[in-house]
Amino acid sequence: MQYLKWFLIVVVILLVGGYWYAHPLLKVGAGYAAKMACSCHYIQGRDLENIKAEDLNYSALPLVKLSHNQEKKTIKASFFGLISQRAQFIEGRGCVLIVDENQPMPTEVSASPMAAIVTPLPTYDTLPKGLNKEALEQAVQNAFLSLPGGGTRGLVILHDGHLIHEKYAPGFTKDTRLLGWSMTKSITNALVGVLVKNGQLSLQQDHLFPEWEEDERANITLADLLHMNSGLEWNEAYGGVSDATKMLYTQPDMAAYSRAKPAAFTPNTNWVYSSGTTNLLSDLIRQTLGNDQAYHNLVQDSLFNTIGMHSAQMESDQSGTFVGSSYGWATARDWARFGQLYLQDGQWDGYPVLPAGWVDFSREVAAGSEGVYGAQIWLPDPEELSDVPSDLFMFRGYQDQRIVIIPSRKVVMVRLGMNEDKTFPLGKFIDEVLAALPPN
Repeated sequence: MQYLKWFLIVVVILLVGGYWYAHPLLKVGAGYAAKMACSCHYIQGRDLENIKAEDLNYSALPLVKLSHNQEKKTIKASFFGLISQRAQFIEGRGCVLIVDENQPMPTEVSASPMAAIVTPLPTYDTLPKGLNKEALEQAVQNAFLSLPGGGTRGLVILHDGHLIHEKYAPGFTKDTRLLGWSMTKSITNALVGVLVKNGQLSLQQDHLFPEWEEDERANITLADLLHMNSGLEWNEAYGGVSDATKMLYTQPDMAAYSRAKPAAFTPNTNWVYSSGTTNLLSDLIRQTLGNDQAYHNLVQDSLFNTIGMHSAQMESDQSGTFVGSSYGWATARDWARFGQLYLQDGQWDGYPVLPAGWVDFSREVAAGSEGVYGAQIWLPDPEELSDVPSDLFMFRGYQDQRIVIIPSRKVVMVRLGMNEDKTFPLGKFIDEVLAALPPN
């Protein structure tokens, strides 16, 4: 009997310890599952069974149970009935994770009257001399080969602003909005650029937040945030519980979580990739404009509608701030429009969407990044892309979301998919596409 008593005590300790250890990880997992299922259902129009099979098919996510309250437009994700999270679809804001049941949810925002407009991309009447259509089709076909965890879902190639090829996986079309993940950071870059153009922000502006006034964080500039050189403590790992995953899936106000991070380095001396930094930028935009209608108008009217990116959707956190680090959705064609804006040096139909020199500034190497990062924009990493045009730059997101921009070749390549991160053969794809295009 004494042995049984001690055996039961050990079992209880192991169970309690295991729960204590697993709880934060499962909380993040439930938040991820609820948020993804909600967005894929309401933004993409897919059913929950397909979402679970195709998007929640790795790590512990197959264990999650999804339930749908159609009246409240909420989707709940639960592990074993013990740990659960819910996300709610709100008109004009997308799906919002309900992290704090005692905190109010953001209110609905009227949809832009232009949201239903689909503006076709220009196409060539006659293909340019030197464009090898068969080689281009083969390059695209190769980009749709199966990858660990899935593969390419949408692909668009523009040449000199003209649509020359597109392809979609079964179940996805030219009208399907696709998640850009951290390509959304480059949208935040553009929004900051609009405010700089309007004189509402300046790159050397410091004393950015009241919470930073009494310490060295007051010296962090807007340029430091854009370059990921803030010096703030941060851990961006995605495989478990980190600053990034805690912020995205356990915090109602992501910018508040990021603002509370202490200084670990002197600003502009150390590069740390940080989704928290981008959400600080999103919050700074919101605070600068002063009211939420102006905040939404900036995104929709000053950027998306101006370049015909009408399908685009930015989702917010529970506090109402756009998750500028991660939650941007658009069709592959409209992601291509965004890339074309930067290829055209921030101009659209002769109108300066971005200030003069903004794209050049955005491509300036961030201190400490070893040449691979600018201002919320990626530059070629020699270990990944060893032989590409020197003016190539990218918008880049988790699971190999990519917009590749090469001004000297007049090309924008968009690749969107669902697979294990860094498994898409990007270098091979770029080489094959460039070989099929005219040399200039």
